[in-house]
Amino acid sequence: MGCFCHECGQKHIEGRLDTKALFAQFFEALTESDSTFWQTLKKLVRNPGVVALEYIEGGRAQYLNPVRFLLVTFTIYIGLMVVTGAQLDIASRVFVPGGAGPSNLDATKFADSLTSIIAYQMDVIILVVIPVLAFFVRWQYWRSGRNYAETFTFICFVFGLGYLCGSLTVPVQLILGTFTTIFKNLITAVLFIVGARTFFKMGWGKAVLSGIFSAFLYLATMTLVLRAVALATVLIGNL
Repeated sequence: MGCFCHECGQKHIEGRLDTKALFAQFFEALTESDSTFWQTLKKLVRNPGVVALEYIEGGRAQYLNPVRFLLVTFTIYIGLMVVTGAQLDIASRVFVPGGAGPSNLDATKFADSLTSIIAYQMDVIILVVIPVLAFFVRWQYWRSGRNYAETFTFICFVFGLGYLCGSLTVPVQLILGTFTTIFKNLITAVLFIVGARTFFKMGWGKAVLSGIFSAFLYLATMTLVLRAVALATVLIGNL
């Protein structure tokens, strides 16, 4: 077969894929100066809306797939949160009112379930909610002519960059001895507004108002999903 494939030119690597090789390829993709990850990141910092526009208009070879970019940056952020203990620290400060659960259930069990979900399953729920948010945003900006796939592309780039920026705040918060997701959420909101102005072609005023409305939809959806999962957990535990 030779060292390289005669059809695509890719280097042929002998042996089975193992964990060491997998992580080596992952870090190689992050450290290569000409990798699509860094090319994508450099342009996203300037304006995520421009990157999303160029990607949906056919310029995909120069950018990392938006879903892959989101998953990579999400993994970096969650990895830092787990290693530093930030995730558990945030969950320990979550206050759930005693009457927050359904009246026919033990409110204490519901509160404990909700706290546990925030501590250990919040990240998975966030990934589930992002596609739902893309649906709401697509509906909100239907006059722009963007379909769901194009809107989802934009959302993935925005949230991916938001997670990466949030990762930079984790070490600082570790030094200060307290953790919060407020900074990451604010950064993501600003990125959304700046990007939406370009991607959906609107003025600053409309972009800000639409961004606030999108943030409300996102938080409302997150709340509903969290409560639904907590309720299901309690119900299953009572069976």
